[in-house]
Amino acid sequence: MPLPIRRYPKKARFLSNGWVLIALITSLLVALPLLVIFPEVFVSGDETWRHILHRLIPSYALNTLLLMAGVAALTFLMGVSTAWLVTLYDFPGRRFFQWALILPISIPAYILGFTWAGILDYTSPVYVFLRNHFGVDTGPYLLFNILSLPGAILVLSLSLYPYVYLITRAYFMKQSASLLEVAASLGRKPMQAFFSAALPLARPAIVAGISLALMEVLNDYGLARYYGVDTFTTGIFTAWFAFGNASAAMKLSAYLMVLVLALILLERYQRGQMRYEVVGSHYRPPGIRRLRGLRQAAALGLCLLPLLPGFIFPLSMLFHWSLQTAAQVLDIRFWELIRNSFLLALAASAVVVIVSLFIAFTVRSFPGRLVRALARIATLGYALPGAVVAIGIMVPFLWLDGRLAAAMPGLGVALSGTWFALVYAYMVRFLAVGYHSMESGMAGLSHSMDEASRSLGHTNLNTLRKVILPLMKAPVLSATLLVFIDVLKELPLTLILRPFNFDTLAIRAFEYASDERVAEAAPAALIIVLVGIVPAFLLNRMMGGKTVLHS
Repeated sequence: MPLPIRRYPKKARFLSNGWVLIALITSLLVALPLLVIFPEVFVSGDETWRHILHRLIPSYALNTLLLMAGVAALTFLMGVSTAWLVTLYDFPGRRFFQWALILPISIPAYILGFTWAGILDYTSPVYVFLRNHFGVDTGPYLLFNILSLPGAILVLSLSLYPYVYLITRAYFMKQSASLLEVAASLGRKPMQAFFSAALPLARPAIVAGISLALMEVLNDYGLARYYGVDTFTTGIFTAWFAFGNASAAMKLSAYLMVLVLALILLERYQRGQMRYEVVGSHYRPPGIRRLRGLRQAAALGLCLLPLLPGFIFPLSMLFHWSLQTAAQVLDIRFWELIRNSFLLALAASAVVVIVSLFIAFTVRSFPGRLVRALARIATLGYALPGAVVAIGIMVPFLWLDGRLAAAMPGLGVALSGTWFALVYAYMVRFLAVGYHSMESGMAGLSHSMDEASRSLGHTNLNTLRKVILPLMKAPVLSATLLVFIDVLKELPLTLILRPFNFDTLAIRAFEYASDERVAEAAPAALIIVLVGIVPAFLLNRMMGGKTVLHS
């Protein structure tokens, strides 16, 4: 009598697959900060936490919400207006502004912040020039004290408006010319057509861009700390370093994480509620209208308004200060900073690219709800602020270090405060950057190549190595570059998890600026900015498109 065939449940068969199992383990590792921190929302705190809750959290919450509201309003005004102008109108410098308006994204907010603080200092070249040549009584500050909440809102908006500009411009480029023609046939003038037709239809794109900008606001520590604005992120550092209370830092991280997740859910709900198709069978690219006279000057001025203070003036001052301080700053310790920063960024980029390539290929080879869910979990870390990721990793690592030290006396620090902890944290934080590059690259490859490879007896690993990977050079290079730059300028995560006596360019620039040595911070900041310009050019090339010119 033949033995009955044992049939395993579908999920069991799925999890017995090595690729899916490793993707599951990777997703759990990425989700570790969530699993560690989220339960703290429901845990009662100690005396230190009660002090923070009653005395500090009201100001943290108010300042964070005011920052978010101010940045949302200003990035909307700067990003949408400039995107509309360079997409629909022709004026002097339009082609230059199409890519130049992206450039402020290359300057991290904390660098832009201390640069403008230095520019507007009483002894700065700008104020000295105004006093000596025009007799202007600048006082402590000319217009307003930039080291304040309004100053932080302005600087963050100048640094982050490219998120709104990029996504909204891509949306406007896909809107059919017939949309504006219908509005014109109803007697609407161009500006009326913009407010009544184009702007409402672009609402999902605008919300997506503003949401990305607000996530960066919640991640910011350097600017808020330098400008004296207490937020949830600065509160996490205060609880961890000043109070020495890990539990309070975890609870603050939990509250911040809930705020971020609420923002993500709101953005996805908004996107799901409003689905508009702008590219169809009758699609025609939008026509470009030539501006003349005062309208040309107004368009030129409106595009210069965010670009000058957001990129050109700060970059010029960084060059000026770097030339002034090069002799005293560019010593052997500075080259050690470059070595530390670049080696760390290369190591993190390699890990992120390898893991994201593996997960993207798993999704491609074994499509299903479970694998797609694992991929979404694995890319969730990008939405979490760096301080939250750092606390969520440091706490369990400290616990493990204690257990290892008890089991093996003399071992010392094995996990926390090591390169392993840093690279692991960068993987959690930036895996989404690598994964989306790999996913988009593999989407353009035919599945018939995989099938042909397997029919010839190749394993999945050989198929990935010999067939897929040679065709993925551009996505792999793009992912490596983007992760490299993100790691290079990351500040809060590196500050918490760095090994003892280990500095990077970002940390040194922030420390010099915090010690009121802004000019000496310039060389390190300048390297970060110049490297960060590269993806701005890549983004511009990706968005290149044909336009039609109308008089």
